Amino acid sequence: KGFARRAAERGFVVLAYDYRGIGDSAPADLSGCTAVYREWGQLDMPAAIAALQAQAPGLPLVAVGHSTGGQQLGLAHNVGEVTAAAFIAVSTGYWRGMPTRMKWVTWALWNVLVPGSGAVLGYLPGSRMGLGEDLPIGVAAEWGDWCMQPDYLGAFLDGSGRRPCRDGRAFGPAHFGSATLPIRAVCFTDDPIATRENVPALQALYPSATFETEWIEPSSLGMREVGHLGFFRRSAASAWEPTLDWLMERAVNPPPA
Repeated sequence: KGFARRAAERGFVVLAYDYRGIGDSAPADLSGCTAVYREWGQLDMPAAIAALQAQAPGLPLVAVGHSTGGQQLGLAHNVGEVTAAAFIAVSTGYWRGMPTRMKWVTWALWNVLVPGSGAVLGYLPGSRMGLGEDLPIGVAAEWGDWCMQPDYLGAFLDGSGRRPCRDGRAFGPAHFGSATLPIRAVCFTDDPIATRENVPALQALYPSATFETEWIEPSSLGMREVGHLGFFRRSAASAWEPTLDWLMERAVNPPPA
């Protein structure tokens, strides 16, 4: 919320939202939620883009995506409406691209804890596992499927001819090639997920985007660690301004179409 408030103070019209199945969008009984992970990009992100356009018609639209927020932007059918984006700690979640300890924690999460939680509870109790949010089991299971593949969700895209989706449906359309926008990728050297292996693997899914990637040492922000989640802490606020400056510049002076 601190970052969103700062963006509003800088003059941005800000929309923050929860994906289906989490936060204020979660149903009372999460075990009955049928959401799958790809719907966050295929359904929720397009709705958010349209809602912001309705709220601020005629203004250029920029996006800030953390982790999955950048992974799935290319699934939105209206991604072409986005003028520029900042990707914060955005990468694939491929388990073998992580440091040794995180690698095996990730493998156990997707292959042991998720199936077990689904069978017993009908959802993943992520809030009790240090994952921030409880997740619908369909979201967690599909996310895990992606994390087992070197090219992440690319292994499941329609036409890839390799991996079926576990819900039995076609993956559905993707629009990564329509993302012809500049993207500022903000990464941290101590992030155990968005690593120097996993970051470029995700960026390869956006063949028409122009990336500016910055790797930041936590010490340069006066912090001992930032990791995967630390960008939005108040202690990392010195990293907010360059990102907001970059977005404002591209909103005021959009790149040529």
